[in-house]
Formats: sequence, C-alpha cells, structure tokens
Amino acid sequence: MMPEWPFTGRLRALDRIRAELRTGPGVVIAGPAGVGKTRLAAEAVRDMEPVLHVGATRATAQVPLGAFAGLLPAEPAAARSLNLLRWATEELRLRAGPGELVLAVDDGHLLDPVSAALVHHLVLHGHARLLATIRSGEPVPDPVLALWKEGLTPRLELGPLPPGATREVLEGALGGQLDTATVERLWQVTRGNLLFLRELVLAVTAEGLLARVHGVWRWWGELPVTPRLRELVEIRLGAVDAGEREVLEYVALGEPLGAYTLIRLTSANAVERAEEKHLIELARSGRRLEVRLAHPLYGEVARDRAGPGLVRTRMAELAEAVEAQGLKRAEDLLRGAVWRLESETTVDGGASVAASLRAKSAYDLTLAERLGRAALAAGGGIDAAIALAGVLLLTERAAEGGEILASLTGQAGTDRDRARAATTWVFGLAMSPDARTTALEILTAAEATITGPAELQELLCMRGRVHTQLGELPAARDAVRRARELGEPNARVAAYAASVETAVAAYGGRLDACLTQVAGVLDRPAGWRDETADTYPELDMLCARMLALLFSGDPVAAASAVDDVISRLDARFRTWDLGIAGFLGHRGQIQRMRGAVRDAERSCREGMARLASGPTGFAGLCLGELAHSAALLGDLETAEVALAGAQARTLPTFYLIDFPGRLARPWVLALRGELPAAVAAALSAADEAAARGVHSYEMLALHDVVRLGAADLAADRLELLADWMDGPLIRTCARHARAAADLDGPVLDAVAQEFAAFGMTLHAAEAAAQAAPAHEQAGQARNARAARVRAWILAQRCQGARTPALAGLAAPALTPRQYEIVGLAATGLGNREIADRLVLSTRTVANHLVAAYHRLGVSDRTALAALLSAAGPPVSGF
Repeated sequence: MMPEWPFTGRLRALDRIRAELRTGPGVVIAGPAGVGKTRLAAEAVRDMEPVLHVGATRATAQVPLGAFAGLLPAEPAAARSLNLLRWATEELRLRAGPGELVLAVDDGHLLDPVSAALVHHLVLHGHARLLATIRSGEPVPDPVLALWKEGLTPRLELGPLPPGATREVLEGALGGQLDTATVERLWQVTRGNLLFLRELVLAVTAEGLLARVHGVWRWWGELPVTPRLRELVEIRLGAVDAGEREVLEYVALGEPLGAYTLIRLTSANAVERAEEKHLIELARSGRRLEVRLAHPLYGEVARDRAGPGLVRTRMAELAEAVEAQGLKRAEDLLRGAVWRLESETTVDGGASVAASLRAKSAYDLTLAERLGRAALAAGGGIDAAIALAGVLLLTERAAEGGEILASLTGQAGTDRDRARAATTWVFGLAMSPDARTTALEILTAAEATITGPAELQELLCMRGRVHTQLGELPAARDAVRRARELGEPNARVAAYAASVETAVAAYGGRLDACLTQVAGVLDRPAGWRDETADTYPELDMLCARMLALLFSGDPVAAASAVDDVISRLDARFRTWDLGIAGFLGHRGQIQRMRGAVRDAERSCREGMARLASGPTGFAGLCLGELAHSAALLGDLETAEVALAGAQARTLPTFYLIDFPGRLARPWVLALRGELPAAVAAALSAADEAAARGVHSYEMLALHDVVRLGAADLAADRLELLADWMDGPLIRTCARHARAAADLDGPVLDAVAQEFAAFGMTLHAAEAAAQAAPAHEQAGQARNARAARVRAWILAQRCQGARTPALAGLAAPALTPRQYEIVGLAATGLGNREIADRLVLSTRTVANHLVAAYHRLGVSDRTALAALLSAAGPPVSGF
C-alpha cells in the first residue's frame, strides 16, 4: 500500500477552489472531521506562491495571535503596537515577499479572536486570498463566520466521499482492482470518511483480512478494532455516560431496534440523550419507530469495549425482549434465533430451522449454516437435516451435505420428506463433475417411492432443471410437460415449473414467451415464496429474464436486471460467493456486448476472485468472458490462459451457463491472426448450439461469423432464424449478414444505427466500418468517409476494443480547433454563437466547418448532426 494515498475523488471541488483562489478573495471549506478538508486544501495551493500556512489548535485558541505565532515577530514594534492588525498585515506581507499572498488556514473554527479578526481584515482589504478549513457543527469565531455571511468568500460544504470516489481512492492506494462488495463494505462502515477509511484499511491489511485474489483485492472476516481506530472513534463519540453506553450496546447488537423495545431495556431519558448527542438516529419504518447507530463504527467500538461476556448478556436480553412481544414481524424470528445462538442460551430446534431457511432465502448462507447446525443439535430432526444439507450443497460441500441426506433414508417417512431430500440433494449435485448420472439416478429412485402428485411434480421439475443445465432442452421441456399433466400445480410447483420453462424459452429463442411468463410469476404476490426457502426458482427466472432481454436486443435493461440481482445477493455483505460470481460473469457478458470491454474484464476478474479453485460452477462463464474481453482488447496472453481455464474448469451441469466460453474461442483465434480458424470455430459453436436447440447462442455465434468477415457463410441461417425467433436483435443480425454479404452500404449504415440504438456500440462500430468499402465499391466516396468517421467515433467508446472489422480505422484528420467547432455545431449552435464563444470571427468558423465537412464526408450541419447522433451520445472531442 502506498505510504501517501493518491489524491482523487475530489477533482471537481479542487477545480472550483483553484478557480476561486485565482479570481476571487478565496473560499472556506467546511465539513465533518476526517472527510479530507486538509488534504484538499493542501492540493489546492500546492503549486501556488507565495503561500503562508496557519494551523489553529485548541491550545493556540487561548493565545492572542496564537495561530500566527510562527509567522510573526515575538513583539510588535512599539510605534505600531496601537494598530495590531495593520502591524500583523505588514509583517505577513513582508514575510511572503513579492506576489499576491495566499493564506491557508487549517481548522479556522479554532482561531483565537485576534487571529480570526486578522484573517477577516486580510480578506476584507484585499491583502490576501484565503483558503480556510472549518469543521461543520463546531462554533466559529464571529470574524470567520462573517466571511461567508457578509459575502466576502463562498463556503464550500465538503461531504463524505461517495462510493465511486471511495473506489478510486482505494484502488489508487492499494494499486489494483477492488471487489465491489469490499468497496461497499468499507464505504458502509466508514461512511466515506477518509480518516476512518485509512485506519480501517491499515487494520484489515495488517490482520491479513484484505488480500489479493486473481488480481482483485477482497476483504474477508470481521472488522478489527485497533487501538488507533478505537481512539479516533471515541474522540468522535465524545463523553458518553453509563446510560448512553448501554443504549449504544443494545443498538450495536440489535439494530434496527424498535424504539419502545430499546426504552424498555434502558430508559427513555438515556435514549433521548443518545439521540441529542447524535449517537443514534430514529426513523419510521411503517408504523414502527426504529433506532440505528448514527455511524457504523460506533457499534464496532461499543461491541469491542463491552467484551464477550457482556455481549452475550445483552443478546440474551434482546432475545427475551423480542420473544416477549410475540415475534410480530417476519424478521423477528430470524433476529431472535440469532440472538439466542450468539448468547449461547436455550435454542429452539423448530425456530432455528425456520430461521435457517429464512437466512438461506436471504442468501446469508453463513448464518443459515450456523442456525441449521444449531437446529440439528437441538433436535430439529429431518427438517433441520434437510435445511443444513441444502446450505452445505449450495456452498460446494457436496460430500458433507450428501452424507447428511443419505443418513435420512430411514427417517424420510412421508412423500413430502422424500421429495424434499431428493430435490435438495440433486440441486447441490450440480456442483459435481459426475452430476448427470448421479442426479438422474436419485430422482428416478425417489419417483419410484412417491405417489403424491405434488411431490412427483416437484421431482419432475427438478429433472427438467438438470436437463436444462446440461443443455438438453427437449428433455427439459418433456419433464415439465409430464409434471403439468399430473394435474393443476400448487403455487410452489408452478414456480418450479416456470423456472425451467422460462430458462428453456430464453435459451431457445422464445424470448417474448420468457419475458411474459417471468412477469406473470415474479411481478405479482407469490404464496410460493412463503411455502419454501428454495431460492433457485426466483433466481433462475431472474436470470432467464436478464438473458431474454440481452438476446432480444436490450442490453441496457439486461444490465439493470443483473445489477439489481447482484445488489440483492451482495446486500449486507452476504456470503454466497458462488451465486454472486455467476451473476458477475453475466454482468461481464452484458458489458462486453455493450462494448464496455474493460468493464467486462473487471467484472469477470471479480467473479473469479469469489470462486474456489479447480472445476466449479460459473468458472467457465467467468473465464470464458474474461478470455473474450481480453481478446477484444488485444491481450493474447490473458485471453489464452483464461480460455484454457474455462475449458478445464467447467462442469457438465453448467453447459448452458458456460457456453460463452465457446463464443470466446473464435476471438482468441482471430487475435492470433488465424482468421479462417476463427470463422470455423464460430460456425462450430453455432452448429453445436443449433443441435441442442440453444438458438439464442446459435444467433450470436452466427453473427460472430459476420463480424469476422464471412457473412456469406451465415446470412441464410440467420434469415431462417429471423423467421421465427423473437426480438429485434435477430432481425438486425440477419439484415447485417445479408448487407455485408451483398456489400450494401446504405443497409449497413442503417444496421449500424440499429445496433447503436440497442446500446451495442462495438457491433455498431463494426457495421459502420463494413459500410465504408461497400460505399467505395459503389463509387460513393463521401459516404465512405462518413461511414469511417462514424465507425471511428463508435470505436472510441468501446474502451480500447479492436476487431478485424475495425482494423485500419484512423482518427478523422481534423485540427483541434475543427474538433471544437464541429462539436459545438453538432449541438445546434450557429456560426455567430460559436464565434462569440470561441472569440473568433464568423468567417473563420465557416472556413473551419467547410474543411471539416469535406474530411468527415458530410455536406452541411444537418448531415453533421445525423453523423454524430447515429454514433450515440457525444464523446470527448465531439
């Protein structure tokens, strides 16, 4: 880690401060302690001269001119002593030397009255430009307050760093990519306070809790409270009496905590004092008034200071309090069980099973496992065993989970128990290399012992899911058909069936049917969510919707869908790394198709950092997409290593999920310069997908053939797919193939616009680039130039991606001034408006535009606007 953290995240504020110092009397920066006011001020005056620095402290606040003691003589000259401010001004000017003085004052709220008056005097009479920092919420001397009250200087409020800026700071300090959940956790704990952030990063690094995996920094484990971090937090807490400390302890262990529960545990007076001191915050949640800590680190310090014994006592008291109220809210069951577990008091087996299932449905698998083990130990029976085994299988511990389920053979006395045990086991076996045979055998054996129609339907739906994952779509359809033929399914079975049907529809090209069915199940109240803690039906349908949006030509909506799922899985730092990794791989897939190839590479690396070594779920997806993005970026070494890893680490039951690895191979071959082999690989992937009915990936593979320059080999097949497959994307791909094969420049121009409208920028750039030679062959030189410019503009938005279609593209031969004028003209400004803005003559503007029109292949402003709008949102230079 760098000894001095890089300055970033405050560049807009820095620009504003420097502008104020150049053109005005200065600026006052206000903000809470630790947000980076001092560092920002230092950066603002770094290259300025002359600068005099003044640092106020509580000690100097008691001494007249104490803050200026290091800058002024020990005693004023006798003749000038009657006008102290004039004498100090002259001494400061003399000390600064020639030039306009800049006075930098840190912690201006601590200035003594005379120093404050001097600062006001210097600014009021124009003797110095001021850059001062003050702490928000602290009393400020009247002369300092007058600086912005009287309009002498603006006051700039500096808040905590937002998450995006926090990521920039951390990646600069650590020298590499950070896991999104780690950034979010660090931000949530510190609330963007740079002082806390630095201390926390030092603490977790020293404890070995922050480490680099696959090039990505991740934080595991608890938050260590070091002496330095505790000291900083306690300074912020201030004086806390015994009653207030008790409030902090309960809220730290139980937030969000009902206000009336907290008052019963402590006292109304203590709660009121804690709120007045900003130790806690109260807010409404429905009809309930809830209490939370004012800052997360208050809780860490309170728990650390309380010690293990007192923490257990407090948790037992919290459990008793919530149980006495009757567990009124759904989450009360889980919270009460956790408090019982943590306090090592009596654990109820049934309640712990229910709590384990609820934790599992919330994707907090670490907690679900702990509660499941406690339930089993407390005599929870077969329900506890199935709950625990389900978590173990979901977290890739198939051996232990399988042993637990195998031991239930004699205990599963009902159809319901046998079906639950079988489906739980089969679901977990998806992580096993020989899962196909074993999973189908378990289902067949269970079906032979079960007569209940609902339980048989569940088994058949699980069979359909296994076949779907294996890429055996006809068999998957048949299994669900058989389940529905057994009778009208209950809500739970209907959800299981829909999760298979929507996945088959998404991969099979029936995208409208997929989206309609997902909306019908997920976008209405669903009793099945209350009947089962199985998370997979909902996640499978969310994934199907995401893929259907992508395959239909709406990657923007697909990106929003995948981000929503990831945020839900990663909320409150839950621990299902495997599932989050899968959706990170899909995020990379979507980003790549949007042309954001470097973002895609980041997402895939982040996904890999969450996966176990060796063959594992989603490894083929993450590594395949990493190989694809690396190939598009020209990084052959990374692409080849990732592609080899994708092939070696995929699982049979992840055939469909990991299919993107097959789509990556042609682009790795193309990067090697083996273009015929790349085309052959893309055709092979298309044939493989077609043979299994995976027509959505057949479409993408065939379109890759077009992008690689062999449109004549794919045009007929894409047109056949377009006759029945849903969504606008297949139709655009088919039009692209036929136009590229026929060298139809105008249609290729239109296709480029369609791809740009979809948000598929790289595809748009390639279509525009292919239009240029088509126009040239037709003798349309101006249109060819316009197509190349459009392709170049689009390619600039693809984060450095380069493909065979984009080879040889060059920047338009415009001067910097022409770029500037063209960009303004494209926004609708007239020549006179441009001339006024750039301080030029209208004739000069007109001459520049004429030259630019010729080089861009357009004839007037209308054509220029059309050229740039066809390329999508503006970029630097346009």
